[in-house]
Amino acid sequence: MRQLVLILISAALLTCAANTLAATPSQHSAIVATATTSSAQVEKSRRATPEGQTGKTLAAERKKRPTSSAYTRWKRHLPYWPRKGVMLAELLAYIIIGVLIGQALEVSGCVRWLSVLTLPLTGLGRLSREAGPAFLMAFQSGAVANSMLASHRDTGQISNRELYTSIYVVSALSLFAHLPTFIVPIGLAFGWEATAALFGVRVVAIIAQIVVTLLVSRLIVLRLGIGEQHEVRVVDETDAYQPRHRKRGTFWATVWKRSRFTLTRLIVYLIPTFVVMAGLEYYGAFAWLAQEMPGLFTFDFLPVQSLVVIPAQALSLYNGAIAAANFIDSGAITTQQAVIIILFGSMVTAPLRTLRHALPTYVAILGPRPGLIMAVSAQVLRMMFLLVCTLGLMSFWS
Repeated sequence: MRQLVLILISAALLTCAANTLAATPSQHSAIVATATTSSAQVEKSRRATPEGQTGKTLAAERKKRPTSSAYTRWKRHLPYWPRKGVMLAELLAYIIIGVLIGQALEVSGCVRWLSVLTLPLTGLGRLSREAGPAFLMAFQSGAVANSMLASHRDTGQISNRELYTSIYVVSALSLFAHLPTFIVPIGLAFGWEATAALFGVRVVAIIAQIVVTLLVSRLIVLRLGIGEQHEVRVVDETDAYQPRHRKRGTFWATVWKRSRFTLTRLIVYLIPTFVVMAGLEYYGAFAWLAQEMPGLFTFDFLPVQSLVVIPAQALSLYNGAIAAANFIDSGAITTQQAVIIILFGSMVTAPLRTLRHALPTYVAILGPRPGLIMAVSAQVLRMMFLLVCTLGLMSFWS
């Protein structure tokens, strides 16, 4: 019981820290800037300002929500490389806490209690119960959840199939945390029909992605026996923690012994990957992609106004929504057309922002090659399911 209390306190502290430190994707796009003057000029030229009642309503709804904490504002005003150093320290803290909490839950035996809440998911994919707590943590922090899964794989509690399947599920579950941030203000500004459409499409796409991923893992990958070997890389059964015969200090010593290998590997991969991504951002690579990528995807079946809305959405979803609201107020497009444009715009612009922040974590957890493959494939899956659901909405409205 004492260990359970300590674990719950640690989880509570993590939640408080995540609420303070973590920024939404729209906040990240606002605080992360490149060092080149041309990138700043592009951002300034694409930033939309409300011109009509719909856009002003959207801006007012956004102001009602908390923008940022004092810590976030302090971090925002740091020079580029010190700010990146703070962000790296945050990510390291999340990963370390995730690994330690994952092993603490396992060693203390709390996994079997928490896993009851996620039995529908683990049962559908025929996954070990050890993956269950990571699914719960996904609603708060995907980095922490994936770190927990990596530590379970390294100690032989889950197989590679279960690791990769669970990471796909965590990637989808983490999207639920961002739904109120984006959909509610936009929906309130565009009307109840837009609220239902945006929320419904995103929720259905997430649920479909989770269910299909688990079924494919169970019915195809498991039957083929791919990745089912459990490799105990750190400890064996003789190192298991025995609550009935515990000694003072044995609990945390066992947790550290189980976590040490995973933490070392994650940190070795994380730091250089993060530095490379920060360097690419510093020299304008991501700003260039954000500028050029929307132009590579032109949808002939969308109104011509999408050529303005989608590039504006590359800065942030709110910016694209305000650009769409301006066209609604001028009568150029309808609210339904604006919703469709925003959904297609998110397929084009969101993956770049997500990869920029998530790729270091994927590489740290899985290694360079499988980490890159998983990061890209997770975004492709997300886009595919969102595309199918968006086409379904278009068919329903037609």
